[in-house]
Amino acid sequence: MNNIKISVVVATRNRAGSLLRLLNGLSEQINAPPFVVIIADNGSSDDTPRVVENARDRLRTHYVREERPGKSRALNAALKFARGELIIFTDDDVIPQPDWLSQFYSAAQRYSDVNIFGGQIDVNLADVPSWIKRSFNLMGLLTSAHNYGNSDIRYNYGQYPFGPNMAIRRHLLIVHEAPYPVHLGPGTDCPVGDESVFFMKFSPPAAKDRIFLPAARVFHEVEEDNINFHNAVRRCFIAGRGQGCMRLPVLSEQSEVHSSTFGLILARMSSCKSVRELICISARYIGFLVGSLKFHRYNE
Repeated sequence: MNNIKISVVVATRNRAGSLLRLLNGLSEQINAPPFVVIIADNGSSDDTPRVVENARDRLRTHYVREERPGKSRALNAALKFARGELIIFTDDDVIPQPDWLSQFYSAAQRYSDVNIFGGQIDVNLADVPSWIKRSFNLMGLLTSAHNYGNSDIRYNYGQYPFGPNMAIRRHLLIVHEAPYPVHLGPGTDCPVGDESVFFMKFSPPAAKDRIFLPAARVFHEVEEDNINFHNAVRRCFIAGRGQGCMRLPVLSEQSEVHSSTFGLILARMSSCKSVRELICISARYIGFLVGSLKFHRYNE
């Protein structure tokens, strides 16, 4: 594997059907440099091992099994085997565009000062309730949709890519034994926020070394549980709590209400387009307040 340029890393658990579709999409990549797919199996009991084994005739793959629960633990196990210049993370329920890998690699050559890359994440809007579709605040959190326009653009203060479509230069990770935060992410008490905490180790909120690439596209399935109103409120609260606990940025550094949770709630309330959105946004910042109090107690 000395000629590998890209490592594609994906954590999976009991989603053999979705994983097969992803591997099929990766086997159809065009103009991609040599790459390896590292599958981190987080304790699956279905046909996942067989799906990976059957893909070996058309893909370079490396199978890692991590029995301890938690997506972040699985990713850390996979990263030990990463090779090449660029590590691209995705989820087992995405469909990559045929030029997905070539777009990432081309951008890594063009932007020598960029260390972190995020691609566009498309979702089936027909599956998304209208009250979520109308909300920029909720679309990303509840559906994983990620779109900042049609041109390459640097991420603003505190903005980071999403898990189904993101990349980092591998040399940044070499000195870290376990770079992914094992106390965050799916399979933990705080299933969101792991990507931001991971990236903040290498790129502070104000850094300009992060870029969004609209041409590096994947399609991501919308999880029905996340867009159910009751579960959406719960997810918003958990996301806010995670931000508060980890002291993640909640507004741009220029904002006058950056340090005021109450001011932030008022600002977001004024932009809400429905009562349901209002409830979700309020739940998110109540969670942020709860998480912030927990952070202060631990650091007194």
